[in-house]
Amino acid sequence: MTRKKPRALTALLLLLVFLVGCNQSTDENTQVQKDEVQMTATAQKTLKDKQATMVISGKIEAVQSANLVSKVAGKVAAVHVDIGSTVKVGQLLVSLAAEDKAAEVEESATLVEKAQVEYDLALKTYQRGKELLASQAISQADYDNQYEGPYKRAEVGLKSAQATLKRKQISYEDMFIKAPFAGVITAKNINPGEMAGTQNALLSLVNLSQVVIKGTVGEKEINQLKNGQEVQAKVPAIPGKTFTGKISNIALAADSQTKAYPIKVQLDNPGYIMKPGMFAEIVINKK
Repeated sequence: MTRKKPRALTALLLLLVFLVGCNQSTDENTQVQKDEVQMTATAQKTLKDKQATMVISGKIEAVQSANLVSKVAGKVAAVHVDIGSTVKVGQLLVSLAAEDKAAEVEESATLVEKAQVEYDLALKTYQRGKELLASQAISQADYDNQYEGPYKRAEVGLKSAQATLKRKQISYEDMFIKAPFAGVITAKNINPGEMAGTQNALLSLVNLSQVVIKGTVGEKEINQLKNGQEVQAKVPAIPGKTFTGKISNIALAADSQTKAYPIKVQLDNPGYIMKPGMFAEIVINKK
């Protein structure tokens, strides 16, 4: 009887070990199954997110840019800006030597004053002639030659002098190159004392307060987009930042070479951190 007890205890211990092992195996299998389910759900969500969005590669461009050329040839008197200068619309950028033009304006203004005096005198005489003609104090021929004729010539003379003055003023204003829009000077190709021509750009001006990203989409996606639709943009050169913009233009016809449809996305550009020429990715939620 004493020999059977150790055997019974041994058998009992083996049974307990077996049961514990089975239980651990079951727990491990359950955890593995949970992990697999979680991984599958994550993969499905990732796939679903990819299917719900489209990513378009594009290049950043300025909303407005201009190479400023002088309307007239002349010697540069002063350049009022430099590369990197921020300018307002209408701000004076380059002045050409304009002393001769200023003198012409002054001379034309004097001729307008003279023509105005002659016109005023002719008008008074003309009005007096109408009264005399009405009272039959003068003949029609005298009225035409001495009253109405001089008045009309004075009127034409005044208009001609005013037109000449306006033309001289425009010519004078052409000696001063002003900013057509607000922006930043990105190139300066002229210095005081040099001759400005009418072919070469003196300055380059870019509006960087807003930029556009130009990209293309295929025919399967084009009808899923609409103007004004909000999108996200990422710029590899500016890591860690996501920008919000809106679709500003959708082409109605495909490009003849690429067979893709060009689109534009417009974004605000605080601090001018996005630069023309940088590459960007547009992330669009499909509708």
